This record gives sequence, C-alpha cells and structure tokens, in this order.
Amino acid sequence: MFEFLDPVLPAIKSFFMYFKPALDFIIATKVPEQIDNIDYKGLFTNGWFLVPYIALLAWNVYKQAVNSLIIIVLLTGLWSFFGTPYMKEIMGQEEIALDAVLPIVGGVCAVFGFIIYRIFLKSD
Repeated sequence: MFEFLDPVLPAIKSFFMYFKPALDFIIATKVPEQIDNIDYKGLFTNGWFLVPYIALLAWNVYKQAVNSLIIIVLLTGLWSFFGTPYMKEIMGQEEIALDAVLPIVGGVCAVFGFIIYRIFLKSD
C-alpha cells in the first residue's frame, strides 16, 4: 500500500530512532502513569500550587499582558477538560470512536490556532 515510501523508509526509521533514548527515559520514569494519577481537585486546593498560579495571573494582570493571560486561561481550560469524565469515557474504550474524537481534535486545533494568532499576529 505504501510502496512509494520504500526508498525513504530507512531514513524515516533512523529519524525516529534518534528519539528512542528520550522515549525510553520517559517510559522508565513512568511519566504517563504519573500524569494519569494527577489529583486535580487536590492540586487546585493545594496552596503550594494555587499561590504561585494566582501570583502568575495577578502579575500578568498588573503588567497588562493580555496575550499571556489568554494563553494561561486557554491551556488551563484544556488541561481541566481533558480530566473530565467525558474524556475518560472516550479514551477508556477498546476502540476510540472517530466521530467522538474529531470534534475534540478540531477544538484543540482551534485553541492552538487562536494562541498562535494572538502571539504572532495580534501581539501586545
């Protein structure tokens, strides 16, 4: 099916093998498991996280850094959305339904597109 890739397949394979040590390190330190086990409610009620987060928001309000505030709020919203039961229901299935994932991918692309627009085209 992908015979046209046969000449460049070794180059593609060697390119991705370049990242193998980094991927092995991530797997060895169990980063995906740690991300799955985040206690969101505990995190946002923990003062050691909440005080610097509020200070960051307050500093950006003081400096009137609208782009930074928008980016922080959007990324926090995405992060919290991906921890919802809806997302766990979609990702917990044996097969991921494409019609359930495409709107989410489109929404994420729209958010990142808006962030890129704010950074490069509509900067302060």
